[in-house]
Amino acid sequence: MVARRHRPSVTLALSLVALGLGTADAVALKFTPCAARSQFGCATLTVPLDHSRKVPGEIRIRLAAQRRYPRGAGLLIALAGGPGQAALPYADGFVAELSPMLRRHRLVVLDQRGTGSSGALSCPALQNTTEIDPWPPSLVAACAQLIGPRRRFYSTRDSAADIDAIRRAFGARKVTLMGVSYGTWVAQEYARQYPTRTQSLILDSVVGPGQPSGFYLDTLAAVRRVTAEQCAGGRCNGITNDPVGDLSAVVQRLATGPLRGTVYDSRGRGTAAKYSSQGEIAEVIVGGDVNAELQAQLPAAMAAARREDYAQLLRLLGTLGDTPETTRELSVGLYAVTSCLDSAMPYRLSSPISGRPALMASALAAIPASSYAPFDAATVGSQSGVSDCLQFPVQFDTAPAAGVLPNVPALILAGQLDLRTPAENAAALAALLPKASLVELRGAGHDLLGTDTTGCVATALRRFAASQRVGAPCARRDNAVQPVGVAPLRVANATPARGTSGIRGRALSVALASVNDAIAIAYMMLDAGAEPRGGGLRGGSYDARSGPVDELRLRSYRYAADLAVSGKLSLFSSGPRGRVTLSGAARGSVDVESWSSASGVIDGLAVKSSGGYATATRRPAGRRARAILR
Repeated sequence: MVARRHRPSVTLALSLVALGLGTADAVALKFTPCAARSQFGCATLTVPLDHSRKVPGEIRIRLAAQRRYPRGAGLLIALAGGPGQAALPYADGFVAELSPMLRRHRLVVLDQRGTGSSGALSCPALQNTTEIDPWPPSLVAACAQLIGPRRRFYSTRDSAADIDAIRRAFGARKVTLMGVSYGTWVAQEYARQYPTRTQSLILDSVVGPGQPSGFYLDTLAAVRRVTAEQCAGGRCNGITNDPVGDLSAVVQRLATGPLRGTVYDSRGRGTAAKYSSQGEIAEVIVGGDVNAELQAQLPAAMAAARREDYAQLLRLLGTLGDTPETTRELSVGLYAVTSCLDSAMPYRLSSPISGRPALMASALAAIPASSYAPFDAATVGSQSGVSDCLQFPVQFDTAPAAGVLPNVPALILAGQLDLRTPAENAAALAALLPKASLVELRGAGHDLLGTDTTGCVATALRRFAASQRVGAPCARRDNAVQPVGVAPLRVANATPARGTSGIRGRALSVALASVNDAIAIAYMMLDAGAEPRGGGLRGGSYDARSGPVDELRLRSYRYAADLAVSGKLSLFSSGPRGRVTLSGAARGSVDVESWSSASGVIDGLAVKSSGGYATATRRPAGRRARAILR
């Protein structure tokens, strides 16, 4: 194949012969180089606000298309998550992840209507909330009123019509769609509305084939399975024998009052912290499927909390986002509006607002408690989209497309530890597509193409792109991060490092654990979009910000309450290296040589251990993972 490069001033219509697509439906899109994305040209396509054209108005859809592509290439459109997430900032990431497809396709990425550069909907009050903030129905209603009557044209069905306008603009007879998270729902909507225009589907972290539940029942039903599966195969040996029981006990304890304790900041100052509701626990658990290091913390945090040591659980609150994203990055207003328009609710949006609470209460009472255990019905209701939309202005009803999915080739990817879009969703969708290849990966959360470190997902995509039998390349693979251990309250509670004994061996074990704990939390915070610095588990602080050489600084870091660890270490793939000093229950200095090896002098005597502390495997987080849930 001969690659072609567009000059910025050349209109799209002039290049359609090279695409082998024809020009009957094409429009003249003018491409200019995309800022910071040299592989792409950017253009704007004007589409109707209302595709039926009964209501006047237009929306300008911003899109990016590869400037170099094979002669005769088909059209591949990649869709980000949300609803509400801009996709153009991730165009280069899509190129890397979809490279096998690009031997035969030209990649196009767009900011869907109401997101990013395509007229992002702005609701400042909602935008300034964090993941843990509840949404009073009045806040969503105020957002809808601010947007005005045009809000009814921001359903997924409208976005699917925009995609078909893009297909026509490129003169393509058919299109291949790749979607991640909410993007899989957009792709399904397109395929139902335009079955003869759908070439194939690549769906990563799948919204189920039915209308999404306003109560998020698919996520709630998967919580116990995912909790147990994280500890399968003896992975939680020495941590817990009953992860589901731990979670249930912690959730039930919240019925008697908050879980209180102290968390520490980057200067080692302690402040009071608490879990006030079961909903906050649910948010942290769901957060683990886009943050591998957070997920690795959960079994130990729940096991310790069951014993009323809340330190490990309380610090996980820091991953829920103190700094809201900008509207151009993620339109929370679009998220709220599209969720209210798309989700299956026990009331219609055309129904009187005054009657909706009773309909919600009746529907919630009819759901078996086993469907959402260990959480209670009040939590399910308050955390739901059904509650969010209770005061959404009365308007004409909208509904997803009712058509049957076309029988086209499909690659469906599912992480077994995904809670936003559980693996059960992928299996249900695959059952409706005879030509589907379902690939499930143990130990994986949300966004497989962005987070798989085993290589098996890339193998599946490569086979699919070559029209080969995909098979089961992930059957013997596991993408999990090893769960961390339960932190000892004091040095006396620790297990001595391998090859040592007594208080010195216990102190050496805690010293190594302190270093590894700080690194794990730094990665967890990076995955959450926060600075990799903060407080120790029980006091002190750490700072792992990058410089000329990646370093970790510990200042009186307390993993156990009675041992302070201080020092500076360099970070390498083989592990941390450097010297730390100990004070408190034991005194001395320790040379850390790897993740699990160290030697030094503690309380006047030499100590040495190899294999003293097992650490989690490090890996980067997904780039495009976005919530179906808040």
